[in-house]
Amino acid sequence: MDEMKKRFLNKMERDRILRVLATVCFFVLLCLQYKLLSSSYEIENREYSKAEKRGVKDAYEQAIINDKLYPGGQEVIDRYLSKEILQSLYRADSSSRIVLTDSLRAIHRHVVAELRTKSNIDSLLSAILEPLHLDREMYGYALTLDDLAVSMDGRNYFSLVAQDRPLPALIDGDSTYVASNNIISSVSVSSSSAYSYRVKFTLYGLNLAHGYEVFKKIFPLLALTAISVLMIAVTYIRTFRNWQKQKKLNEISQDFLNSITHEFKTPIASIAVSVKNLVRETQGLHNKRVSQSIEVIERQSQRIDHLVDRAIGISMFNPNQICLEHRNLTEDMDIIVYNLQLKYVNTPHVFLDFKTQKEEVFAHYDLFLLTTAINNLIENGIKHNNNREKEVVVRLFTEAKQVYVEISDNGVGIDNGERYRVFEKFYQGKQGKEKGGLGLGLYYVDQMIRVHHWKLDLKNKDDGGTVITIMIPKETL
Repeated sequence: MDEMKKRFLNKMERDRILRVLATVCFFVLLCLQYKLLSSSYEIENREYSKAEKRGVKDAYEQAIINDKLYPGGQEVIDRYLSKEILQSLYRADSSSRIVLTDSLRAIHRHVVAELRTKSNIDSLLSAILEPLHLDREMYGYALTLDDLAVSMDGRNYFSLVAQDRPLPALIDGDSTYVASNNIISSVSVSSSSAYSYRVKFTLYGLNLAHGYEVFKKIFPLLALTAISVLMIAVTYIRTFRNWQKQKKLNEISQDFLNSITHEFKTPIASIAVSVKNLVRETQGLHNKRVSQSIEVIERQSQRIDHLVDRAIGISMFNPNQICLEHRNLTEDMDIIVYNLQLKYVNTPHVFLDFKTQKEEVFAHYDLFLLTTAINNLIENGIKHNNNREKEVVVRLFTEAKQVYVEISDNGVGIDNGERYRVFEKFYQGKQGKEKGGLGLGLYYVDQMIRVHHWKLDLKNKDDGGTVITIMIPKETL
């Protein structure tokens, strides 16, 4: 009881780990998809903004060629910082550095105030944006005067901006757009002559609708990703539910098989004993009908006992408990086939033959599993055979890097629609249902092939019958 409880808990723990692992993988996939989409959006946004800004920049710099800030901006600055004014200031205030500084900074305040008053950047941007098919109402901008400095000797410049106010002066627009990633054009103009000035100004711009435009560009990718993720989620959920359902059905069928087969053994043994008693008691009656009925009971009880033994063998099959040995495959196959020949020696019209090459073949395998699998295949070839002369040929041979065990018969063959299902547990095709059985023989063969890491091939012969080939790689020998 403790062992069963322990196995049950181990199964529950494995299932929980699988569920957690699958869920984690799904969320990792979602994160990767999100990263892909965000990266795609950033790339498209960057490329879109770059092309847009390039167009605005070229048009803006062309509009202010030989000018400052906006058309007419240079005239405003020249009015306050012409060569004559600077010379006059220098002569008048050169004796006092503080007075000269105050005068220059007062000029800076006047320049900024007049540049703001006479700004026509709004109308300039409207003219620039229209050919570029950009909506002025959806375009935010800022024009700043970053620096204004004068030079009395053409080499050394003195900034008019106070040291306690290092931020650029906003000439027009909205300061919220003053950011490095919104820069359209940044211009610095200076002269090497005496009594000149240096001015630096920047135009910032942001298309408030470009996010929507970028979204439209990546929408196909977004839609495809969403559909793919949805399909993966649905597939994951359905697969997981089907897996749980199938697992539960397998466990139920396995438990039922384990229970019912062992329960059958006692009544079958009782029937066998009773049949023997009946045979002994009725020997002197010479009643043919009674004797025939007893023979039917005995034959059918033996058949049931044989089926139960096969079912128990399948239910007890554990791939983890196989015993691989390095054995003489040629010799073992000869013994397996010979034992079956003895079984059918008194059965008329059944011919079983074994053919092999002269060179002996060795391999690693579990003898019990191999014997049971070969017996199943040979008996299937005899059982599912409607011909009067039933023939099964077993061949063992090598070619290139493979060892082949081939079992061919002259039976009814396997319907093409059933070829991929005959190895399922409890599956019986039309022929199988007519002949009786549990549908476990080929399932057992398939499991044996899997645990040995071999391969199995099934083909129908042109002239009727089936050829089943077991392929053993030579590398495993």
